Amino acid sequence: MTPAMLLLVLVLVLCGLLWLAWRAKKLQTERDSVNWPDLLAKLSPVGRVGIEEVAAVFLLPSREQLDSRHIMSRLESRDIWDFIGGIEGLKTMRRNADVLIELACYVQRWNPEASIVAEQLRLDANQIKTSLSKILSSERRGTLSTWFPIYATRATAAYYLMTQRVCVLYEISHEGLLAQLKAAI
Repeated sequence: MTPAMLLLVLVLVLCGLLWLAWRAKKLQTERDSVNWPDLLAKLSPVGRVGIEEVAAVFLLPSREQLDSRHIMSRLESRDIWDFIGGIEGLKTMRRNADVLIELACYVQRWNPEASIVAEQLRLDANQIKTSLSKILSSERRGTLSTWFPIYATRATAAYYLMTQRVCVLYEISHEGLLAQLKAAI
């Protein structure tokens, strides 16, 4: 590699790092300037009861649900689809997951320890994103009926956990906003 090429590569790497730093600063500025009503307005409605039902089956499975001899006690693919609103419901959960992370970051203004919850929410959001991606891929391949219940249940459980974590965070950090948050979720 010639010195000129090496210099060019270094300049490109430096430009890339500077762009990333600028982008991170811009995102932080946007995050710091958002207000409470705007955050709540970003949340889209999802079927809370259906989400709790699907999440409970995944998070707290009963012996009958795990036993292949008791097929009737398991949620069927159609039930899961109806409870969460199908693929559109999962897409809404994915968008809301980003807002839930923003809500955790909002708490960081007065409670720096909220960053731990925000990181956990990011991990949960990644689970939703991965599951949704796999569902969309299986839809293109024509195997949606096989994979939908598995990935939709995982994504729904991750979303449910996110909502619970954010509610607990607000209960601890700013109980005055909790009722509005629960109404919006």
